Amino acid sequence: MVEKSESNRLQKSRFQSRSGLSLLEIVLAIAIFGMAMIIITNMYFLGYRSALRARLLSDANILCDAKMAELASGVIPATTVSGQLIEEQRDWSYSVNVQPSLQPGLLVATVTVTQADANAAMPLAVSIARFLPDPDYEPSQ
Repeated sequence: MVEKSESNRLQKSRFQSRSGLSLLEIVLAIAIFGMAMIIITNMYFLGYRSALRARLLSDANILCDAKMAELASGVIPATTVSGQLIEEQRDWSYSVNVQPSLQPGLLVATVTVTQADANAAMPLAVSIARFLPDPDYEPSQ
């Protein structure tokens, strides 16, 4: 019985003497917290870059569709041009490539919109192709 109480007293004194955290536990907690903050920061910037690219892609699609509509309606001539600045958006340029198609009376028009800023972080280009009626076509009788 004496031995048992002696061992209980030693175990109690061992646990009671530990009143704080060791230096190793503190360093390990700070390292885990730092790694978690690095991962969260990287995820934030990845989301930001993805959102910026999605916005630029959306703008490029809208501008390309608008230029194709201008081409189809005759506001701009159906001729091949390259590197023309878009008046409404000075940081974008467009190119038009018009080729005859295999079907008589139709042209294949391709409009490409690109960022005019060569130093852009994420240069972007969007193209749309469409068949247009050939204004110079005269059907044979």
